[in-house]
Amino acid sequence: MNCPRCKSSNRKKNGIVAGRQRYKCHDCGYNYSVELKSTASSPSVKRQALQLYLEGLGFRSIGRFLGVSHVSVQKWIKKFGQDLENLKSENEISIIELDEMHTYVGNKKYCWIWIVVDRVGKKFIDCSFGSRGTETGQQLREKLENKEIGEVMTDHWKAYAEFLLEMIHTQSKAKTHTIEGYNSILRHFLARLRRKIKCYTKSLEMLKYSVLLLMKYRNKELTIFN
Repeated sequence: MNCPRCKSSNRKKNGIVAGRQRYKCHDCGYNYSVELKSTASSPSVKRQALQLYLEGLGFRSIGRFLGVSHVSVQKWIKKFGQDLENLKSENEISIIELDEMHTYVGNKKYCWIWIVVDRVGKKFIDCSFGSRGTETGQQLREKLENKEIGEVMTDHWKAYAEFLLEMIHTQSKAKTHTIEGYNSILRHFLARLRRKIKCYTKSLEMLKYSVLLLMKYRNKELTIFN
């Protein structure tokens, strides 16, 4: 786009304004922004794409439904994930439950998602991604350091005993009924976690964004829908 004032094409980039590239004309010094393309999708379409994604549809399905490219949908979801704030939770939590679930990343490599939920508050607290070993669990424990936690419930996976305090830790499959339900929510509402051949995650980055977006959505914390 040439300068609207002097029609010169001699310009340089000069920042971003309202999501649009701004330019400065070298000849007359005028600052101007590029116009949005007539084919650009509105914020409401992007918001609808996000909601469809968090209700279980994949990128291609959303693209067909909205009449846009699935690549555009992927870019929108990624941008929503990049702008995401941390999960909110109380500093005092009487009972938390921990569990880990597996999925695939890239060339069908195993990746474990460690999840924490508030049993009483009925909400996701946080998560961590990596192996099934102690180091990933330790990362998750560090995210909880600023919270006062009464009891911690897990199954009998040996790694839990290596990073959780014995005085507050109970290992019993019968005590993890809440988090098992939350695992099902992730499996059901994220297409990439359904273990089907065409629905595995291509990148760890998108897996993290997807899980955190769904957690915020189910916690009713996504401000875009408020």
